[in-house]
Parts: sequence; C-alpha cells; structure tokens
Amino acid sequence: MRKLASVLLLLLAPLLCPCLVLADDARAQELLKQARTAIGGEDALQKIQSLDIKGEYRRVFGEREMAGDREISISLPDKYLVEDAMNPGGLSTAIINTRGLNGEKAWMGSSGGGGMVFRIGGPGGAQQSPEQLEAMLRSSHRREFTRYLLAIMMMPPADFAVEYKYAGESDVEGAQAEVIDVTGPEKFAIRIFFDKQTHLPLLLSYRGTKPRIMTINRSAADKNVKVEDAVKHAKDEAEKMAAEPAKPEEVDFFIRVTDYKKANGLMLPYKLTFLTEAVVSEEFQISKYQVNPQFKPERFQKN
Repeated sequence: MRKLASVLLLLLAPLLCPCLVLADDARAQELLKQARTAIGGEDALQKIQSLDIKGEYRRVFGEREMAGDREISISLPDKYLVEDAMNPGGLSTAIINTRGLNGEKAWMGSSGGGGMVFRIGGPGGAQQSPEQLEAMLRSSHRREFTRYLLAIMMMPPADFAVEYKYAGESDVEGAQAEVIDVTGPEKFAIRIFFDKQTHLPLLLSYRGTKPRIMTINRSAADKNVKVEDAVKHAKDEAEKMAAEPAKPEEVDFFIRVTDYKKANGLMLPYKLTFLTEAVVSEEFQISKYQVNPQFKPERFQKN
C-alpha cells in the first residue's frame, strides 16, 4: 500500500496543475457515453433503481488499522445507508457504525463494541445545534453517495444536478487517461480520469477538509474499569477535542477504481482504494453486487 501511495503521489502531482484547461462540454458528454457503454449501456443503467453492495473494508486511523464487513444499500434517488461492522478483538460485541440518508433526513450512529469509542472530528470549535449537525451530515452523505454512484455507475442521483467539463488528457500509473470535471450543488466538485483503452473510470479526485481522528480504548482485560467510568472518560476526552480550536486543512482525496468484473450484465469495480493526499486511508474490497433488490421502507429509517 505504501508503494501504491508513493506511485500515486508522483503521478498525480502533474494532474492537478493548471495545464488541464477546460474545453467543450460535447467532449465530456462523449466520454460519459463511452464510459456508460463500457459499463453496460445507458438503458441498463437507467433501469437500476436500487443497489446492495457487500464486501470487506480496511480503514487506517492514524497508526492503527481496523477491518470488517461493509454493506451499502442504495435506493434511488435519495436513500443511502452504510453499515460497517468490525470487532478488533477482546470485545463482547462487534462495533457497528452506520451513516444514513433518507431524503432530507441524515444521521450517524454506533452500537456495540463493549466500551470502545471512536470519534472523527470536523474542523472543530463551536458547538452545533441538532439542525446544523443534520444539515452538515446531509451534505456530507450526499457527496459521498454521489461519489460512489459516479465511481460505480458513472451516473449521479437524478435529483442531484451536475455539470460536466472536459479537462484534457493525463496519465494514471502508466495508463493514458482522459479527464472530466464534475460540479454540482453546494460546491460539489470532482475530477474523473477515464482509461483511454477501456473507457472505464480509473481514478476520482477531489478536495476536502482533512479529518481529525481520535480513538479511545478500554481494554477488555481491564476488569477493574466500570463501563460507566469508561464512557464518561471517553465523553470528556471527545468534548475536549471538540473544544480545541482547529483551522480546517484542505487536502486532496483520491478514489482508485480497480478490479473490474462482470456482474448482473454490468462491468463493475470490485475494489475501491481511498487515499488522503498520497496515503491510503481505506480499502473496500467488494464481494457481491445485487441489482434492484427490494428494500423494506424501514431499511432507511434512523434506529
């Protein structure tokens, strides 16, 4: 993974330079048509109303790593649920982290874990009202949702209007690529690199705020620590971090799209590698796609 990160750092540096000048929309639309044809065709993609994606992920928290099972449920145009389950060992139950979007409703939740608490902070500082927090989560989840759909289907949600601009040619790990810029509501912006030979997406890049990460552990072997004491300590530490002033740091994020295979008549990626700057932050190895599953309405309701 370190080698991959180093290679991407060297190759992607010139991709973000001003030499990629925006050109006509017609070329961008042609690239999109070629990509969608390579995936399975516009007609087949338009018939997709829901997706269920299962696999395993590996996530890096600073110097620590966590791995587990992931399931992504999608019901177009505006329902999205991610469930990450992991058990780092020594815990009575697995940690299940969820993030969901159901129209205008958005949330994050966590359960299990036997006392382990994870907090990923934002740019930090001021306390937010429930309404502000939900608005922030709604925007964040919609962006993530849209990035997944673009990486896998090359089609955003129908209710998320975007524009496409041709951005020239480049090179991704030795593969010749053509590039488009995608922009949308709330300053959504992402750059997509297409393989000139297969026309499939190779890489997506975008700018964002670097997350702040803190982990607090209660060792399962520590029999003398009461659960309520560990929870209080974790809460105090989390509040301390939230109160610390922190200047938002804008960095480059990348999604490497690989391991294409046929599934349900479509050519789909089975591995997504996420990088923060040039460092691998997460890998998602997909094991199964289910196209147009019938979800129960409560699937996308906050528990």
